[in-house]
Amino acid sequence: MHPQGGGQPTDIGTIIPLYSGAEGALPLYSATIDKVTIDRATGIVTHAGSVALKNDAIPLSEQIIFPPNSKVHVSVNQPNRLLLSECHTAGHVVDAAMAKCEKLLPPTKGYHFMDGPYVEYKGSIDVKEREEFLEKLKVAYQELIDQDIPTQIQTLPAKEAETLCNRLAQNFNISDFISLSDPDPKVRVVAVAGWFCPCGGTHVRSTGELKERGWGVKGLRCKKGVVRVRYGPKDD
Repeated sequence: MHPQGGGQPTDIGTIIPLYSGAEGALPLYSATIDKVTIDRATGIVTHAGSVALKNDAIPLSEQIIFPPNSKVHVSVNQPNRLLLSECHTAGHVVDAAMAKCEKLLPPTKGYHFMDGPYVEYKGSIDVKEREEFLEKLKVAYQELIDQDIPTQIQTLPAKEAETLCNRLAQNFNISDFISLSDPDPKVRVVAVAGWFCPCGGTHVRSTGELKERGWGVKGLRCKKGVVRVRYGPKDD
C-alpha cells in the first residue's frame, strides 16, 4: 500500500494472514487498513486500522495477531487507488500546462486530496493578466489530456535526475529527495505530459485517462508571492 506523503493521501485496504495449514482454511482474523504511514528515517511502514475476528469463539486477547515474520495477503482498495492516482497525475498536468503557457514558476506544494486539490508555485501573476492567463491555462490543460501522453517513471542517479528535472528552469532541489548519507543516491522521476519531476506517488498510465472524470483547472489565486492553481474533476 502507498503511504500518505508527497501530497498524496494514504491507500486503504485489507490485510489477512496466510496459513500453511489445510487448503481452503479461512483466516481467523483480518485487518481493515485506513491509514498507512512511513518513517523516512528508518523506512518502517505502519499500517493502522481495525481487526475483525472470523471466529468469535476465540477471544482476541488469546490470539497472536500478525506474529513477526508471518506471511500475509495485502489487498489495496482499487477504486480508491485509481481515484487518488488520477488526482495526483492531474496535479502534475497542471505543472505541464504552466510550462506550456511559459510560466516556469518553481513549484512549492502539491495537495492531491479530493477535498480540494491544488498546486502552489513561488511567484506572482500580474492582476491584469490573471483572467486571461487562467483561460489560457485551462485550454493548455485540456490539450495535454486530449493528446493522451504516456506517463514515464524511472529511477535515476541523483545528478542525472537533477539535470532532467531542471532542464527548463531551476525548479527542484534534488538534495531534498535523497539521503545525504547515501554514497550512490537515486531519485524516482515521473514524467507526466512531458513534465519531469521527482515524485514517489502513484499515477495513471496516460493523460488520456483523466478524460472520463473530466479533470480540469478550476481557478487561480495569487497572494503573498504564492500562485495557487486549483484543479479537480468535473462537477456532478
